[in-house]
Amino acid sequence: MRRLAGNSALILMILFGVSLLSEVDYQVIPPLLPLLANDFHVDPGYAGRAVTVYALSAAMATLLFGYLSDHLGRKPFVQAGLFAFSVITLLSAFSRTMNLFLLTRFLTGVAAASFAVSATSYAADHFQYEHRGRAMGFLTTAYFAAAIIGIPSATLVATAWGWRVIYLANSILALILGVSVVQFLVHSPPTLAKGSIRELGLEKLRTILNRYALRGDMLALMTGVLLTSGATVGFITYLGSHLHKELRLSMRQVGGVFLWCGLASLIGAPLSGSLSDRFGKRALLIFGGALLACGMIIIPVLPEGAWLWIALGLAGMAMAFRMAPLLALLTEIASPGDRGTLLAVRSTLSQLGIATISLAASYCYLYRGYQAVGVLAGSLTALSTLMILFWVREPQV
Repeated sequence: MRRLAGNSALILMILFGVSLLSEVDYQVIPPLLPLLANDFHVDPGYAGRAVTVYALSAAMATLLFGYLSDHLGRKPFVQAGLFAFSVITLLSAFSRTMNLFLLTRFLTGVAAASFAVSATSYAADHFQYEHRGRAMGFLTTAYFAAAIIGIPSATLVATAWGWRVIYLANSILALILGVSVVQFLVHSPPTLAKGSIRELGLEKLRTILNRYALRGDMLALMTGVLLTSGATVGFITYLGSHLHKELRLSMRQVGGVFLWCGLASLIGAPLSGSLSDRFGKRALLIFGGALLACGMIIIPVLPEGAWLWIALGLAGMAMAFRMAPLLALLTEIASPGDRGTLLAVRSTLSQLGIATISLAASYCYLYRGYQAVGVLAGSLTALSTLMILFWVREPQV
């Protein structure tokens, strides 16, 4: 594909801002959960369903916007998604009931799916292959930047001025980014020939799914995505409430815990790349899954102290250990012509796992406490790890 015009550094910074906005908005719910529950006069287990509805709407919208951006170009969906996000997030800030807040979070998931998937595709269109890896690596640091900078900062701001300020700030940032996209990003030509949406999306998707549905290695990896994504988010969603309610940590200390976990993940992410190249992707994926499962079960029963911080740091690193090797295995098993669609399927399965398992975690927390959440999350992570152990083999390159 012909490289798109424009200043590469400026475009990359704008797209990084888009990715960071999406991650901060998504990850900010767990540390704010005690404040949301208190303000809306509901149990944290019910307030945590904001994660579920967001993930559910994003799961439904991701594949749709991915295919539409192939047909109509990336820029329209990035800018429209950002402007819609700005308006909906403003409504979140002024929500007066929990049900209205949940509705705005559902709509936010749709808007975020539009600009998140299209921004990543725009980066792939803009940067030639020999420079694309570095560009994508820069964009993916938004996930950890949100964890170690955005989320602790948001927690401190919310403690001082209330959680609504966070959504006001996100709304303003989305508006600024939307204007920047209009001004500095060129329209990317469609990558597919014009045709019906069924021809562009559903038929291709069905063909690819039929091709891989009976492959045990692909089934194990995709199931692992669904189970581990949901288990990880379900576990993190109620971590802040557990620390604040059961262990009596202040909101400032809760923000510090999330900062610590984010730093551990930030260290683990680049380390996982070199370790997986040296010892094998499958081996590191299994090791990371086993370590994460143990951490999920142990952390809820630990008292406040050094062992809790050690366990949280190891769990944060284990989460990062799973990302790079899983993507490497998935893209190697898939044929080059199918990788884009399978990565979209992966994203949708991840969101579906988050929606369903975080909902199950809310009932666990409501009726059995955080220990039950840990058992659920740890068991599902262990199951996905066992599937990879028995069904996935390291590709021979």
